[in-house]
Amino acid sequence: MNKLVWSCPFCSLMCDETITKDPQTKSVCLETLECDKSKNRLSEFINITKKALKSICNGEIINYDLAVLEASRMLKKSKNPIFCGLGVDVGGARSIVKLASKTNAIVDHKYGESMSKTTKSLQTKGVFFTSLSEVKSRADVLVFVGKDHHAKKNCLYKKVTINDDVDVKKRFINYGNNFDSSDDLIHSLQNLSAFQKNKNFSACSTYNRDFFEELSDFTYIALVWDPANYPEDADAIADVLLEIIRDLNNNHRGGILTLSGDDGAMTMQSVMSWMTGLPLRTAFTTRGLIHDSNKFASKKIIQDNTADLVVWVSCFDSNIPNYVINTKQPLIILGHYEISRFLQSKNLNNYVFLPVATPGIDVNGHLVRCDSVVTMPLKKLVDSPFPSLQNVVTRML
Repeated sequence: MNKLVWSCPFCSLMCDETITKDPQTKSVCLETLECDKSKNRLSEFINITKKALKSICNGEIINYDLAVLEASRMLKKSKNPIFCGLGVDVGGARSIVKLASKTNAIVDHKYGESMSKTTKSLQTKGVFFTSLSEVKSRADVLVFVGKDHHAKKNCLYKKVTINDDVDVKKRFINYGNNFDSSDDLIHSLQNLSAFQKNKNFSACSTYNRDFFEELSDFTYIALVWDPANYPEDADAIADVLLEIIRDLNNNHRGGILTLSGDDGAMTMQSVMSWMTGLPLRTAFTTRGLIHDSNKFASKKIIQDNTADLVVWVSCFDSNIPNYVINTKQPLIILGHYEISRFLQSKNLNNYVFLPVATPGIDVNGHLVRCDSVVTMPLKKLVDSPFPSLQNVVTRML
């Protein structure tokens, strides 16, 4: 059996996993995987070499080349398409931006709501960001703020403690993980911030007094959270976390680590900024680029039928939200081959589905990590008949 180190593309932390492959059958063994998320998601790809290259048009399986031509025809006919989902790697993101610029499209990621709100907070308030490397080498206290719906705590723990050559003991504290709503979390954080500024603040909650006592002897603190857990209120949470960490830095040292960026979100945001100077939720128009984080939200545009074509791209995930499936507009889907099973169970029309390869599984690629300071290389595990997203997009241009 051959062993190799594999960077998992299914989480923004991109943990390294040890993969075992049979040199004769080239099959992948999942037993060596430590992360349940990696194991569950990778299990969908075990028999990928047995999958036929099936493209679908209006419920019927058609020739792949004909499907590419039909998708190209739909794009050329469209006047204001929206590109959404956007679960892509760096190469795929570059091709999407180029295609959007030629088709006057709007671009927005599936996690665009939380990303646009944290970007807004950064633009208006600033930020004290830290990186995974900094946390690993310097932080002695990590505070997980809020819920962990995407199960990243264990991944982070492994990331910052295993093979740690620096003699720094780390304490892990949960804050607000039992609060029922984002309003409860925000209110408690505001209460904590007020207590920081004035130790005689009489309205400070017992919860925050106890929490603050736990932080009395730290040298470097990291406030860790995932904006995707609070998409509607991510800006408010980001603002108050900034106030807290800014005050803590008066006498100590600390930073904020966000764990957002699943399904290529951080990658798409970064590539969009590299190539255009603007974040997601930007429209390419004949009058130039226009950015509006409220107006160009993909869910709102699709539900209001203000675009005449929806292009959903998802290389890492086979789930498609209902607002996309229920759209009244023509639909092009580029992504994970398992999407075909889902589509064939629906009574849809006026759509084209083109399966494409998944970076880190059946094609090489790169993804930007959650802290946005490292672009991780992805090595393919198996061979498959599926072309890369950039190959298909080039054919559609």
